[in-house]
Formats: sequence, C-alpha cells, structure tokens
Amino acid sequence: MMVLILVGGFHPEMPYEEIKALGVDIEERDGRVVVGEVEDVEKLERLGFSHLVLKCLGSFGVDEKLPFDPEKYIEGKFAARFKNLGFSGSREEKKEEILEELNPNIESVDLDNPDTTFYFLMKGEKIYVGKLIHRFDPTEFTERKSGMKPYSRPVSLKPREARCWINLSGARGDLLDPFCGTGTILVEAGLAGYNVYGSDSEDDMVSGSITNMKHYGVEGEVRKSRVQNLSKIWNRTFDVVVTDPPYGRSAKVCSVGIKNLYRSSLKEIESILKNNGRCVIGCPSNMGFEKILNETGSVFEVLNKFTEKIHGDLIREIFVLGKTNKKFK
Repeated sequence: MMVLILVGGFHPEMPYEEIKALGVDIEERDGRVVVGEVEDVEKLERLGFSHLVLKCLGSFGVDEKLPFDPEKYIEGKFAARFKNLGFSGSREEKKEEILEELNPNIESVDLDNPDTTFYFLMKGEKIYVGKLIHRFDPTEFTERKSGMKPYSRPVSLKPREARCWINLSGARGDLLDPFCGTGTILVEAGLAGYNVYGSDSEDDMVSGSITNMKHYGVEGEVRKSRVQNLSKIWNRTFDVVVTDPPYGRSAKVCSVGIKNLYRSSLKEIESILKNNGRCVIGCPSNMGFEKILNETGSVFEVLNKFTEKIHGDLIREIFVLGKTNKKFK
C-alpha cells in the first residue's frame, strides 16, 4: 500500500529512520511529509515520532484538481482536514476550491465523528492528500511521561523516544532492557506487542518498573541483576536489546567507571542476544562508544547513529547495532 505519513519535528533524522525500520520503502520526502510503500500497514500504528498515517491518494499543484475520485473513497459520513506546512498559495482560497470539488451533500458531512477522513497536507506549491488510517493521539504519550507514572524519576527516557528506539531495532519478539530504571522502555515495548523483560541493579527500580507495567496493563518479567551478570541471571537469548544506561548519574555507576560499564555491558549483551539480533543503546557523546566497540573486538556492526542534545552540555548518541557472526576490530 502507498502511504502518506506526517512526521513530528522531534528529531531531524530519527522519525524517517523509524519509518524505514518498520518496512516503509520511502519514495518521496518533502520536509515532514513522507510518501512510501509498505506491505504491513498495521505496523505503522506503533510509530513514536509521527502524527498521521494515511492511505496515499496522490498529490496535486496549486492550480490542479483533485487527483482522485472522492466517491470511490467516501464511506458513510466524511470530513476534510487541512494542514498548513508552509503552503505558498492562498490557503483559504485553495481550501474552498477543494471543498467545492468534493461537492458534499451537507447530510454526508460529519466533522465530529466521520466514517471517512481526508487530510490535505499543504506544503510549498504542492498538496498531498490521503485517507486517514491512524492518527496518533498526542495525549497518549503524555499520559505515560515521567510525572504521570505511579513510580517516576526525573531522568527517565520520554515515552515517545522510547517507542522510537524500539522501532529502530526493526525487530519483534522478546525484548530485554538491562537498565530498565522506571520501566519506560518496557512499557512502550509491551504496548507495541513485544514480550518484555527487564533488569536493574537497584531494588526500587525493579519494584518501580513492575508497578508501572501493571499500571499500564503490560505483562512482563523484571529481575534484579547487575549488567555484568545478565547471562547468568537470564540463561537465555533475546531478539532485541533496547536500553539507556545511566551515564554515570548514580554513585554506583561512577565507582565502576562509565567506560568500564559499557565494556561489560557490550560483552553481556553480546552473549544474550540472538545472532542477527539488534541492540539500540544510548550513551554520552564524549565517551567514545565506537572506540570501545573497536577495542573490545565486538561482534556488533553500527547500523545507524543519531545525536541529540539532552540538556546543558550533555549530548546523547543513540546507536543501532546489529549482531553478526564476525568480530569487528
């Protein structure tokens, strides 16, 4: 199916890579508008960094007519929505033209509860049009942010970003977060259909994650474990590891040393991740993560890398790693 996706302005590159990771073959990218082909459109309802998923009905210029026959796509009552993304023409004038072309009988229009919704994304000299498949409720992620959880810490990863990281793995199945903290990644992964497993070295984090998972209706297993003991405590393998270690914020991590923590983490993650599995991991940009990969002779290949500012002078790097059957020096 050809789809039309409106992404959010959350990051300059991650929203597009998230879309690709869920199987969309992108054919056109125009600012925040993406046109592409996908086989399993239901996967896209898991997106974290997008606002709309539409069945693509085409695009047309300022002086052109609708590229589709509305009667073929209207089922029951319908509504037309317009998004101004920097339209260069007269928006109100073009909107009136489009509504005239739709030529609705007033009885077939329902702006509050339509059966069919058309979106017109007005960008530059072009208008993209699609039929609504899924709209992401902006309050959905807000209801799961740090301060809204039964157990929270101010340093928790934001739900939208956690969902994006999970999707960047491009995989499904059993997911482990070995630094689960308050359980944000576990909650988002569980809601996205993964089987979730987590561990943390602190008792309150383990119990807090379990509390939050139950609160949001997510089932999973959380155990107390230092990351150095992952293979022993789990004694099994996983399809995906998605995690955001504490970056030396806690005294326990500082005593170990942030670089040593990541070295031991990579070793253990390597042992519990299935061949061809994926790992998405965050780290401070000044740590030299890729150098650590090379020094340890890791079997991980860097598939993607992103950078974002967190606060002050703290810049985070997000790595998408693929486990191979050879070591990279």
